[in-house]
Amino acid sequence: MDSEKIVTGILAVSIIAGIALLYFSISGQPEKGLVNSQSNYLQFSAKEDPNDICAVPPGEDPGEWKEHLSHHPDKYAQCLK
Repeated sequence: MDSEKIVTGILAVSIIAGIALLYFSISGQPEKGLVNSQSNYLQFSAKEDPNDICAVPPGEDPGEWKEHLSHHPDKYAQCLK
């Protein structure tokens, strides 16, 4: 009888953990607003300062700019340090 309770408890915990995992895997990943594409690359690189390509252009979100730079480590390696 005690072993039945243990097995039932383990089964209940497993079901709850599975439901929680499913919930967080569906709802826990926010969608990115920035897509890495040629169009976005041209749009962002047109805004860069030719004298300082690491500088965040006026009106740009610093996080998005840093993300843009990280997609092109060959060109912006000095900015990613």
